[in-house]
Amino acid sequence: MSRNSHYVPKQTLKKFGERLCLFNVRTGEYIENANINKVFSKRGFYTDEVEDKLNKRIESQFGNLFANKLMKCENEISLSRDELRIVKKFLLISVIRSYGNEEFLQKERRYYEDAQEYALKNASAFGLTQEEIKKNSIPKPFDEKVIEGETPFEYWMRTLNVILDSDGTPQDILKHPNKTYPAHRWAEVINNGYVAFWDSNSDRDEFVITDIGMSSENEKGWNGVTVHNLKKTNFLLELMKQETDERMKMEIYRNMYLHHNFSENFMMFPISAKRMIVEIDPFYKFREAYKNYYKMPDLETLTMMPNENLFAPNTNQYVYEQTGPEIKYHPNDKYIYKIQQLTSKETRYCNELFLDRINTWVGFSSLNKVVGSLFAYKKANSYPYVPRVDYTELYKVINERYGINIDIDSIRGCRR
Repeated sequence: MSRNSHYVPKQTLKKFGERLCLFNVRTGEYIENANINKVFSKRGFYTDEVEDKLNKRIESQFGNLFANKLMKCENEISLSRDELRIVKKFLLISVIRSYGNEEFLQKERRYYEDAQEYALKNASAFGLTQEEIKKNSIPKPFDEKVIEGETPFEYWMRTLNVILDSDGTPQDILKHPNKTYPAHRWAEVINNGYVAFWDSNSDRDEFVITDIGMSSENEKGWNGVTVHNLKKTNFLLELMKQETDERMKMEIYRNMYLHHNFSENFMMFPISAKRMIVEIDPFYKFREAYKNYYKMPDLETLTMMPNENLFAPNTNQYVYEQTGPEIKYHPNDKYIYKIQQLTSKETRYCNELFLDRINTWVGFSSLNKVVGSLFAYKKANSYPYVPRVDYTELYKVINERYGINIDIDSIRGCRR
């Protein structure tokens, strides 16, 4: 008989409580006191090989770090270089292991072709000719091995195997004979970004957890159709045009490369109802490092979370003295993160992003800790906007339980 596999790690679910509240966004079913052994899981979700590797090659290592550091520390978290690599690999696996990835990876497989097709279609808007687009398109990092008769499920399992066989870095993934485009591209996204830790305002609001691994924030004004995540990219391009110092040109180019796969502002990975790991676009590290050298865009123009502390990079303590442009690394280098405390409004906004991007299930520790977030989501998606996800049946539960009316369609909100 096939095994019951959790596509959201059980160690994370336990930090939401031994029992969970669940809402099915497809059927409108609401469940309380759900046993965590039976939620966010499915029989035969992975092959036995992948299930074994998940346990041995990431969950055991991350579990030790999770219990002894990530959940114990109250104000600051200090990670060694090897520990940071484990965290990054865990985030990478979290993106790829979750619900809906069998279909998602088929789109990701065409990322480079689709990017060129989009650029060719919009060449005139970019002020470029079709030949210039073809000449400057993003090159494929390698020729992906084609396996005759490989199904979407098998391709997904192959991608997971590649990541689990590696240390999670793009460089190590490139060495794998069965490497896939999604494994390498997402390794670049995760490894090029920088980590932060955000805590919810848990007295009033806690984080929700969904079945898709993570959620992210697009740039302010993004709509996915006529407005895309181009503000940060365009800023760097304009900076490159204006800069005359060759050394600074190289630094801008380096940051453009780090940023090119990471179009969103940040990605959020809950590890408990009160804490999440956040992966932030490297642009914001560049913005902080050179804020006294260039006039940087205000956070208010880029994000609905204009709190400078949330985007503050970690500090480093290197074993070797750093004397040149190239950093000399050591396994005992320290990466120090101040844990950032979100306000109630910020916590609810993060939950809005989770509530907006779900495959089937959303979970939370208790209904009263997410009522405010559900109000915020309804308000942000009120007329003339149409919410992506329908929580009507959950609003009915709230109305009956608390004797309130959550029908706020007349209140105008703003889409992200």
